[in-house]
Amino acid sequence: MNSVGIIVEYNPFHNGHKYHLEKSKEKGDIVVAVMSGDFVQRGEPAFLNRWERGEIALREGVDILVELPVFYSVQSAEIFARGAVGILNHLGVKKIIFGSESSDIEKLKEIIALEKNEKFIEILQNYLKEGDSYPTAYNRAIEKFVGKELSFKSNDILGIEYLRAIEFWKSEIIPYALKREGVGYYSCDYEKNITSATGIRKMFEKNEEFEKIEEFITENSKDIVFKAVSEKRVTNISNFYNLIRYAILSQKENLKNIQDIEIGLDNRLYEMALTYENYEEFLNKVITKRFTIGRVQRVLIHILLGITKEITEQAKNKIPYIRVMGFSEKGREYLKKLKDKDDIKVITSLKNIQKILSEEERKFLEINERAGKIYGIVNPYKNRNIPLMERKMGEKR
Repeated sequence: MNSVGIIVEYNPFHNGHKYHLEKSKEKGDIVVAVMSGDFVQRGEPAFLNRWERGEIALREGVDILVELPVFYSVQSAEIFARGAVGILNHLGVKKIIFGSESSDIEKLKEIIALEKNEKFIEILQNYLKEGDSYPTAYNRAIEKFVGKELSFKSNDILGIEYLRAIEFWKSEIIPYALKREGVGYYSCDYEKNITSATGIRKMFEKNEEFEKIEEFITENSKDIVFKAVSEKRVTNISNFYNLIRYAILSQKENLKNIQDIEIGLDNRLYEMALTYENYEEFLNKVITKRFTIGRVQRVLIHILLGITKEITEQAKNKIPYIRVMGFSEKGREYLKKLKDKDDIKVITSLKNIQKILSEEERKFLEINERAGKIYGIVNPYKNRNIPLMERKMGEKR
Protein backbone atom coordinates (compact mmCIF):
# COMPACT_ATOMS: atom_id res chain seq x y z
CA MET A 1 0.00 0.00 0.00
CA ASN A 2 1.14 3.54 -0.80
CA SER A 3 0.99 5.12 2.66
CA VAL A 4 0.97 8.84 3.47
CA GLY A 5 1.73 10.20 6.92
CA ILE A 6 0.33 13.34 8.55
CA ILE A 7 1.08 14.91 11.93
CA VAL A 8 -1.94 16.49 13.60
CA GLU A 9 -3.57 17.78 16.77
CA TYR A 10 -7.18 18.38 15.64
CA ASN A 11 -7.77 20.74 18.53
CA PRO A 12 -10.51 20.77 17.33
CA PHE A 13 -10.89 19.46 13.75
CA HIS A 14 -11.91 22.18 11.28
CA ASN A 15 -12.26 22.85 7.55
CA GLY A 16 -8.55 23.58 7.13
CA HIS A 17 -7.76 20.14 8.55
CA LYS A 18 -10.23 18.58 6.13
CA TYR A 19 -8.45 20.26 3.21
CA HIS A 20 -5.10 18.91 4.45
CA LEU A 21 -6.54 15.40 4.79
CA GLU A 22 -8.12 15.46 1.33
CA LYS A 23 -4.83 16.60 -0.23
CA SER A 24 -3.00 13.85 1.66
CA LYS A 25 -5.32 11.22 0.19
CA GLU A 26 -4.30 12.38 -3.28
CA LYS A 27 -0.73 11.32 -2.51
CA GLY A 28 -1.53 7.72 -1.57
CA ASP A 29 -4.19 5.14 -0.83
CA ILE A 30 -3.86 4.99 2.96
CA VAL A 31 -3.44 7.85 5.46
CA VAL A 32 -1.60 7.31 8.74
CA ALA A 33 -2.08 10.13 11.25
CA VAL A 34 0.02 10.75 14.34
CA MET A 35 -2.11 12.80 16.73
CA SER A 36 -1.19 14.47 20.03
CA GLY A 37 -3.00 12.96 22.99
CA ASP A 38 -4.50 14.91 25.89
CA PHE A 39 -1.81 17.62 25.91
CA VAL A 40 -0.69 19.55 22.84
CA GLN A 41 2.47 21.20 21.52
CA ARG A 42 1.83 24.75 22.69
CA GLY A 43 1.77 23.52 26.29
CA GLU A 44 -1.97 23.22 26.80
CA PRO A 45 -4.50 20.52 27.62
CA ALA A 46 -6.44 19.52 24.52
CA PHE A 47 -9.82 21.22 24.09
CA LEU A 48 -11.46 17.78 23.68
CA ASN A 49 -10.07 14.54 25.05
CA ARG A 50 -7.99 12.28 22.80
CA TRP A 51 -10.71 9.70 22.11
CA GLU A 52 -13.30 12.23 20.98
CA ARG A 53 -10.77 13.83 18.66
CA GLY A 54 -9.76 10.36 17.51
CA GLU A 55 -13.32 9.42 16.61
CA ILE A 56 -13.63 12.58 14.50
CA ALA A 57 -10.34 11.73 12.72
CA LEU A 58 -11.63 8.30 11.71
CA ARG A 59 -14.97 9.72 10.57
CA GLU A 60 -13.11 12.16 8.36
CA GLY A 61 -11.14 9.42 6.63
CA VAL A 62 -7.92 8.72 8.54
CA ASP A 63 -7.07 5.03 8.04
CA ILE A 64 -4.69 4.53 10.97
CA LEU A 65 -4.62 6.83 13.97
CA VAL A 66 -1.69 6.56 16.37
CA GLU A 67 -1.03 8.65 19.44
CA LEU A 68 1.90 11.01 19.76
CA PRO A 69 2.81 10.38 23.42
CA VAL A 70 2.98 13.28 25.82
CA PHE A 71 6.79 13.15 26.14
CA TYR A 72 6.85 14.19 22.45
CA SER A 73 3.62 16.16 22.07
CA VAL A 74 4.37 18.88 24.65
CA GLN A 75 7.85 19.77 23.47
CA SER A 76 9.79 22.18 21.31
CA ALA A 77 9.32 21.86 17.55
CA GLU A 78 12.51 19.77 17.31
CA ILE A 79 11.42 17.04 19.73
CA PHE A 80 7.76 17.13 18.66
CA ALA A 81 8.84 16.55 15.05
CA ARG A 82 11.42 13.90 15.90
CA GLY A 83 8.88 11.82 17.81
CA ALA A 84 6.16 12.14 15.19
CA VAL A 85 8.41 11.42 12.20
CA GLY A 86 10.06 8.56 14.08
CA ILE A 87 6.68 6.90 14.62
CA LEU A 88 5.71 7.33 10.97
CA ASN A 89 9.07 5.95 9.90
CA HIS A 90 8.59 2.86 12.08
CA LEU A 91 5.16 2.40 10.51
CA GLY A 92 6.67 2.23 7.05
CA VAL A 93 5.12 5.45 5.74
CA LYS A 94 6.42 6.43 2.29
CA LYS A 95 5.52 10.16 2.30
CA ILE A 96 4.54 12.88 4.71
CA ILE A 97 2.57 15.98 3.83
CA PHE A 98 2.52 19.01 6.12
CA GLY A 99 1.13 22.52 6.03
CA SER A 100 3.60 25.32 5.38
CA GLU A 101 3.34 29.06 4.90
CA SER A 102 6.03 29.00 2.22
CA SER A 103 5.24 25.52 0.80
CA ASP A 104 8.80 25.43 -0.55
CA ILE A 105 10.68 22.26 0.47
CA GLU A 106 13.89 23.33 -1.25
CA LYS A 107 13.93 26.66 0.58
CA LEU A 108 13.42 24.87 3.88
CA LYS A 109 16.37 22.61 3.05
CA GLU A 110 18.50 25.67 2.27
CA ILE A 111 17.74 27.06 5.73
CA ILE A 112 18.84 23.79 7.34
CA ALA A 113 22.10 23.98 5.37
CA LEU A 114 22.73 27.47 6.82
CA GLU A 115 23.02 25.98 10.30
CA LYS A 116 26.34 24.40 9.36
CA ASN A 117 27.77 27.85 8.68
CA GLU A 118 29.84 29.20 11.61
CA LYS A 119 28.91 32.82 10.87
CA PHE A 120 25.19 31.99 10.98
CA ILE A 121 25.64 30.18 14.32
CA GLU A 122 27.50 33.19 15.73
CA ILE A 123 24.70 35.56 14.67
CA LEU A 124 22.08 33.23 16.16
CA GLN A 125 23.93 32.99 19.48
CA ASN A 126 24.25 36.78 19.67
CA TYR A 127 20.47 37.23 19.33
CA LEU A 128 19.89 34.59 21.99
CA LYS A 129 22.25 36.43 24.34
CA GLU A 130 20.19 39.58 23.75
CA GLY A 131 17.24 37.73 25.26
CA ASP A 132 15.33 36.67 22.15
CA SER A 133 13.38 33.44 22.20
CA TYR A 134 14.84 30.77 19.92
CA PRO A 135 12.23 31.16 17.12
CA THR A 136 12.70 34.97 17.12
CA ALA A 137 16.49 34.71 17.19
CA TYR A 138 16.40 32.09 14.43
CA ASN A 139 14.29 34.30 12.17
CA ARG A 140 16.44 37.38 12.80
CA ALA A 141 19.61 35.41 12.09
CA ILE A 142 18.19 34.16 8.78
CA GLU A 143 17.17 37.69 7.76
CA LYS A 144 20.58 39.14 8.61
CA PHE A 145 22.61 36.32 7.09
CA VAL A 146 20.69 36.11 3.84
CA GLY A 147 20.67 39.88 3.56
CA LYS A 148 16.95 40.29 2.93
CA GLU A 149 13.72 39.74 4.78
CA LEU A 150 13.00 36.04 4.97
CA SER A 151 10.52 35.45 7.76
CA PHE A 152 9.34 31.98 8.63
CA LYS A 153 6.19 31.31 10.61
CA SER A 154 5.11 28.46 12.88
CA ASN A 155 4.35 25.85 10.22
CA ASP A 156 7.56 26.57 8.30
CA ILE A 157 9.55 26.15 11.51
CA LEU A 158 7.83 22.81 12.13
CA GLY A 159 8.47 21.88 8.50
CA ILE A 160 12.20 22.48 8.96
CA GLU A 161 12.12 20.20 12.00
CA TYR A 162 10.26 17.48 10.05
CA LEU A 163 13.04 17.56 7.46
CA ARG A 164 15.66 17.38 10.20
CA ALA A 165 13.85 14.44 11.80
CA ILE A 166 13.76 12.54 8.49
CA GLU A 167 17.52 12.98 8.34
CA PHE A 168 17.98 11.98 12.01
CA TRP A 169 16.11 8.68 11.59
CA LYS A 170 17.92 8.05 8.27
CA SER A 171 14.45 7.69 6.79
CA GLU A 172 13.50 7.39 3.13
CA ILE A 173 10.21 9.26 3.71
CA ILE A 174 9.54 11.82 0.97
CA PRO A 175 8.30 15.19 2.34
CA TYR A 176 5.65 17.34 0.65
CA ALA A 177 4.71 20.85 1.76
CA LEU A 178 1.12 21.98 1.33
CA LYS A 179 0.50 25.72 1.10
CA ARG A 180 -1.28 26.76 4.27
CA GLU A 181 -4.48 28.47 3.13
CA GLY A 182 -6.43 31.09 5.03
CA VAL A 183 -5.44 32.45 8.43
CA GLY A 184 -2.36 31.86 10.58
CA TYR A 185 -1.96 29.14 13.19
CA TYR A 186 -2.66 31.41 16.17
CA SER A 187 -4.93 33.86 14.38
CA CYS A 188 -8.54 34.41 15.41
CA ASP A 189 -9.40 35.96 12.04
CA TYR A 190 -11.21 34.02 9.35
CA GLU A 191 -11.48 33.81 5.57
CA LYS A 192 -14.69 32.38 4.08
CA ASN A 193 -15.25 29.18 6.09
CA ILE A 194 -11.65 28.83 7.31
CA THR A 195 -10.27 29.84 10.70
CA SER A 196 -7.66 28.36 12.99
CA ALA A 197 -8.26 25.92 15.84
CA THR A 198 -7.24 28.79 18.14
CA GLY A 199 -9.97 30.94 16.60
CA ILE A 200 -12.60 28.25 17.11
CA ARG A 201 -11.63 27.73 20.75
CA LYS A 202 -11.85 31.50 21.32
CA MET A 203 -15.37 31.53 19.83
CA PHE A 204 -16.45 28.87 22.30
CA GLU A 205 -14.80 30.74 25.19
CA LYS A 206 -16.82 33.84 24.22
CA ASN A 207 -20.00 31.72 24.12
CA GLU A 208 -20.62 32.49 20.46
CA GLU A 209 -23.77 30.95 18.98
CA PHE A 210 -23.30 27.45 17.56
CA GLU A 211 -24.84 28.70 14.30
CA LYS A 212 -21.89 31.07 13.86
CA ILE A 213 -19.25 28.48 14.72
CA GLU A 214 -20.61 25.59 12.66
CA GLU A 215 -19.50 27.09 9.34
CA PHE A 216 -15.87 26.60 10.41
CA ILE A 217 -16.08 22.95 11.49
CA THR A 218 -17.03 19.87 9.51
CA GLU A 219 -20.33 18.04 9.38
CA ASN A 220 -18.71 14.87 10.75
CA SER A 221 -17.43 16.63 13.86
CA LYS A 222 -20.34 18.90 14.83
CA ASP A 223 -22.24 16.45 17.02
CA ILE A 224 -19.17 15.46 19.06
CA VAL A 225 -17.86 19.01 19.47
CA PHE A 226 -21.19 20.68 20.25
CA LYS A 227 -22.19 17.90 22.68
CA ALA A 228 -18.89 18.23 24.58
CA VAL A 229 -19.25 22.02 24.76
CA SER A 230 -22.90 21.81 25.87
CA GLU A 231 -21.97 19.34 28.62
CA LYS A 232 -18.95 21.48 29.62
CA ARG A 233 -16.53 18.67 28.76
CA VAL A 234 -13.94 20.99 27.24
CA THR A 235 -11.04 22.64 29.00
CA ASN A 236 -8.04 24.98 28.91
CA ILE A 237 -4.85 25.42 30.90
CA SER A 238 -6.27 27.89 33.44
CA ASN A 239 -8.51 25.09 34.73
CA PHE A 240 -5.35 23.15 35.64
CA TYR A 241 -3.69 25.97 37.56
CA ASN A 242 -4.42 24.62 41.05
CA LEU A 243 -2.81 21.30 40.09
CA ILE A 244 0.14 23.06 38.44
CA ARG A 245 0.59 25.38 41.41
CA TYR A 246 0.60 22.44 43.82
CA ALA A 247 3.15 20.61 41.63
CA ILE A 248 5.47 23.65 41.62
CA LEU A 249 5.22 24.32 45.35
CA SER A 250 5.57 20.66 46.38
CA GLN A 251 8.77 19.91 44.45
CA LYS A 252 10.89 23.05 44.60
CA GLU A 253 14.19 21.16 44.81
CA ASN A 254 13.36 18.94 41.83
CA LEU A 255 12.28 21.70 39.44
CA LYS A 256 15.82 21.96 38.05
CA ASN A 257 15.45 18.43 36.60
CA ILE A 258 12.28 19.26 34.67
CA GLN A 259 12.51 19.46 30.87
CA ASP A 260 13.13 23.00 29.52
CA ILE A 261 13.91 24.50 32.93
CA GLU A 262 16.88 26.89 32.81
CA ILE A 263 18.86 28.28 35.73
CA GLY A 264 16.74 30.88 37.47
CA LEU A 265 13.43 29.90 35.90
CA ASP A 266 12.77 27.36 38.65
CA ASN A 267 12.99 30.05 41.35
CA ARG A 268 10.91 32.47 39.30
CA LEU A 269 8.14 29.88 38.87
CA TYR A 270 8.21 29.02 42.57
CA GLU A 271 7.98 32.64 43.71
CA MET A 272 5.16 33.48 41.29
CA ALA A 273 3.21 30.31 42.21
CA LEU A 274 3.58 31.23 45.87
CA THR A 275 2.30 34.74 45.21
CA TYR A 276 -0.51 34.45 42.65
CA GLU A 277 -3.75 32.51 42.97
CA ASN A 278 -4.96 33.55 39.52
CA TYR A 279 -3.44 31.83 36.48
CA GLU A 280 -3.42 34.86 34.18
CA GLU A 281 -1.66 37.01 36.79
CA PHE A 282 0.85 34.23 37.41
CA LEU A 283 1.56 33.74 33.69
CA ASN A 284 1.98 37.47 32.98
CA LYS A 285 4.61 37.70 35.71
CA VAL A 286 6.57 34.70 34.41
CA ILE A 287 6.72 35.36 30.66
CA THR A 288 9.53 37.49 29.26
CA LYS A 289 11.02 38.24 25.85
CA ARG A 290 13.01 35.00 26.14
CA PHE A 291 10.42 32.87 27.95
CA THR A 292 7.45 33.07 25.60
CA ILE A 293 3.92 31.96 26.49
CA GLY A 294 4.33 28.72 24.54
CA ARG A 295 7.60 27.84 26.20
CA VAL A 296 6.41 28.69 29.73
CA GLN A 297 3.22 26.69 29.26
CA ARG A 298 5.23 23.67 28.06
CA VAL A 299 7.37 23.93 31.20
CA LEU A 300 4.23 24.07 33.36
CA ILE A 301 2.83 20.91 31.73
CA HIS A 302 6.22 19.19 32.18
CA ILE A 303 6.09 20.05 35.88
CA LEU A 304 2.50 18.84 36.18
CA LEU A 305 3.23 15.53 34.43
CA GLY A 306 6.74 14.94 35.74
CA ILE A 307 8.48 15.06 32.36
CA THR A 308 12.18 15.40 33.13
CA LYS A 309 15.26 16.16 31.05
CA GLU A 310 16.32 12.53 31.44
CA ILE A 311 13.00 11.17 30.14
CA THR A 312 13.13 13.55 27.17
CA GLU A 313 16.72 12.67 26.30
CA GLN A 314 15.89 8.96 26.25
CA ALA A 315 12.76 9.45 24.14
CA LYS A 316 14.63 11.63 21.61
CA ASN A 317 16.83 8.72 20.57
CA LYS A 318 14.44 5.78 20.56
CA ILE A 319 10.71 5.41 19.98
CA PRO A 320 9.66 3.27 22.97
CA TYR A 321 6.33 2.01 21.57
CA ILE A 322 3.55 2.88 19.12
CA ARG A 323 -0.03 3.03 20.40
CA VAL A 324 -2.75 2.58 17.80
CA MET A 325 -5.87 4.56 18.71
CA GLY A 326 -8.05 3.50 15.79
CA PHE A 327 -8.22 2.23 12.24
CA SER A 328 -10.41 1.62 9.19
CA GLU A 329 -10.66 -1.72 7.38
CA LYS A 330 -7.81 -0.66 5.10
CA GLY A 331 -5.84 0.38 8.16
CA ARG A 332 -6.40 -3.01 9.79
CA GLU A 333 -4.94 -4.79 6.75
CA TYR A 334 -1.92 -2.47 6.73
CA LEU A 335 -1.27 -3.13 10.44
CA LYS A 336 -1.43 -6.91 9.96
CA LYS A 337 1.50 -6.72 7.57
CA LEU A 338 3.49 -4.55 9.96
CA LYS A 339 3.20 -7.05 12.78
CA ASP A 340 5.60 -9.34 10.95
CA LYS A 341 8.43 -6.88 11.72
CA ASP A 342 10.12 -7.73 15.01
CA ASP A 343 11.66 -4.29 15.57
CA ILE A 344 8.29 -2.53 15.73
CA LYS A 345 6.32 -2.76 18.96
CA VAL A 346 2.89 -1.67 17.83
CA ILE A 347 0.24 -2.02 20.53
CA THR A 348 -3.46 -2.00 19.79
CA SER A 349 -4.53 -3.02 23.30
CA LEU A 350 -3.28 -2.63 26.85
CA LYS A 351 -4.05 -6.29 27.53
CA ASN A 352 -0.99 -8.42 28.40
CA ILE A 353 1.18 -5.34 28.02
CA GLN A 354 3.88 -6.82 30.30
CA LYS A 355 4.49 -9.56 27.75
CA ILE A 356 4.74 -7.10 24.85
CA LEU A 357 6.81 -4.19 26.21
CA SER A 358 10.01 -4.30 28.23
CA GLU A 359 10.15 -2.71 31.68
CA GLU A 360 11.82 0.37 30.19
CA GLU A 361 9.20 0.68 27.43
CA ARG A 362 6.37 0.27 29.94
CA LYS A 363 7.82 3.18 31.91
CA PHE A 364 7.14 5.47 28.96
CA LEU A 365 3.66 4.05 28.37
CA GLU A 366 2.86 4.67 32.05
CA ILE A 367 4.00 8.31 31.75
CA ASN A 368 1.56 8.82 28.90
CA GLU A 369 -1.34 7.01 30.55
CA ARG A 370 -0.76 8.91 33.81
CA ALA A 371 -1.00 12.14 31.80
CA GLY A 372 -4.44 11.02 30.61
CA LYS A 373 -5.52 10.40 34.21
CA ILE A 374 -4.31 13.83 35.31
CA TYR A 375 -6.17 15.41 32.38
CA GLY A 376 -9.24 13.46 33.54
CA ILE A 377 -9.13 15.05 37.00
CA VAL A 378 -10.19 18.34 35.39
CA ASN A 379 -11.98 17.05 32.28
CA PRO A 380 -13.15 13.48 33.01
CA TYR A 381 -13.63 10.94 30.23
CA LYS A 382 -13.86 7.19 29.84
CA ASN A 383 -10.50 5.80 28.75
CA ARG A 384 -10.25 2.98 26.21
CA ASN A 385 -8.06 -0.12 26.27
CA ILE A 386 -8.87 -1.07 22.67
CA PRO A 387 -8.79 0.98 19.43
CA LEU A 388 -11.62 2.91 17.85
CA MET A 389 -13.07 1.44 14.67
CA GLU A 390 -14.12 3.51 11.68
CA ARG A 391 -17.81 4.38 12.03
CA LYS A 392 -20.19 6.62 10.16
CA MET A 393 -21.78 9.52 11.97
CA GLY A 394 -24.74 8.35 14.04
CA GLU A 395 -23.54 4.76 14.55
CA LYS A 396 -23.19 3.63 18.15
CA ARG A 397 -19.74 3.30 19.64
